[in-house]
Amino acid sequence: MTPRAMSTVRVLVTGLVVAASAASAHADAYCDHARAVAAAESATLVAPELFTSLGYVEQPADAAIPSTSSDDLRFTLGVRYSLGDLYEGAVVRKRASADCRRQRALSQVQAVPAHRALAARAKVLDDAMAEASRLLAEADDDMRSRRATAQEVMATRLRVEQLRALTAATHKELDTLPDSEGSLAGALGAYHEADADVEKHDARLRAARAWDLSVRVGYDKFLEGDDESPYFAVVSGSFNLGWLLQQPANKRALAARQRMVRDEPNGAATPAMRALWESETRRAEEAGVLAAELERQLEALRRIGGEDGRRFRQTVWFEWVEAEAQHAYLEAHAASIGEVLGEDGK
Repeated sequence: MTPRAMSTVRVLVTGLVVAASAASAHADAYCDHARAVAAAESATLVAPELFTSLGYVEQPADAAIPSTSSDDLRFTLGVRYSLGDLYEGAVVRKRASADCRRQRALSQVQAVPAHRALAARAKVLDDAMAEASRLLAEADDDMRSRRATAQEVMATRLRVEQLRALTAATHKELDTLPDSEGSLAGALGAYHEADADVEKHDARLRAARAWDLSVRVGYDKFLEGDDESPYFAVVSGSFNLGWLLQQPANKRALAARQRMVRDEPNGAATPAMRALWESETRRAEEAGVLAAELERQLEALRRIGGEDGRRFRQTVWFEWVEAEAQHAYLEAHAASIGEVLGEDGK
């Protein structure tokens, strides 16, 4: 593989890593935003409500002390606490948690293919580094024994350093990814489960608006001429009969949402990803053919003796390692995307 081709491969791999890392960072920011919004919305729901009024209230003619004086000035101050609002506030927070889990699962679906592909590439390169070091030591020994020129040894050293740089870059890119080991099927299952939870919490929020149970306590008194106790406590409730019609509609909404998500899981299986799977599968097959051909040449060269045959075999070996590493990367990436789309990518 030429230096220009290797540079192109590094750009593509780096782009994939950046996209996967960005997806993880976006999931963290998304969760922070969702939870902050839920905290702001639930703050006014779970807290008690203060109310007060001050104004003229005309008393009826049969009042104990009918008057149009300041005796009709009434002051009210109290606290209202709604159990319906308390329940709704708790559901709002649970919905935010489910929304966060859904976004993290989607990020996992995006990050796992990159992680697996880089891990496969790193394994091939790591396995080859011991042989590369042996070839470099052999080249240095050849130069000391005058069996090789300085230019030949320098060429071997450059190929070994190129392989080391590619190995180090692959590990560095792998380290920048979040811990994404795991089953893509599990990640998709977690996404579907979290999305269903979001819909269930939305249904609970809609249902919560149909009922309420509240307690009001406070102080209520005419400013003059009222000798009765000014303190009061009232429990009140309400129930909208539309709740009975709402439940079947919520169940239909949940079933429709699950069908919609499994057909098009919010970007987890878009036409673009299917096109990427087809492209990576085709490239993996082409890389596999190249790696197999180079391996066949290596086997043939092992039967050729002489220094020229040995040096040519070393050159082909470096080409084979790079081709095999690229094949492993593309094969793992295509397989992971195929797992997202289905067992055979359909």
